[in-house]
Amino acid sequence: MVVRVSRLEHIPGIGVDKVGDAADAARDPDLLRLENLDTDLRPPAVALAATRAAIEDDAANSYLPFHGSLALREAVAAHVGRLAGRAYDPHTEVVNAAGGLNGVLNVLLATVEPGREVV
Repeated sequence: MVVRVSRLEHIPGIGVDKVGDAADAARDPDLLRLENLDTDLRPPAVALAATRAAIEDDAANSYLPFHGSLALREAVAAHVGRLAGRAYDPHTEVVNAAGGLNGVLNVLLATVEPGREVV
């Protein structure tokens, strides 16, 4: 059953399923699937080790707090602050998001009133 939220009913999809279906139909093992970067390439050993360590760390296995880990927010505030030439407060001006599009959607939902247009 598909549940639709009225606020989002006029937002078109991004077509990633169409791209994935086309890649499946091609049956080409050398095709680099960029619809979700679904490849058979193994991550670097350091990434695998960090992932395994995080799986065993209870503090790294929670969706809470929703604003993200303070250490990551501090690192983001410092990095973006250097790029932007201004300081950011990691407690009030930085939120972690699970992916770029998730972050964009969160910003839009938090700042754009229903009925307004975003280009």
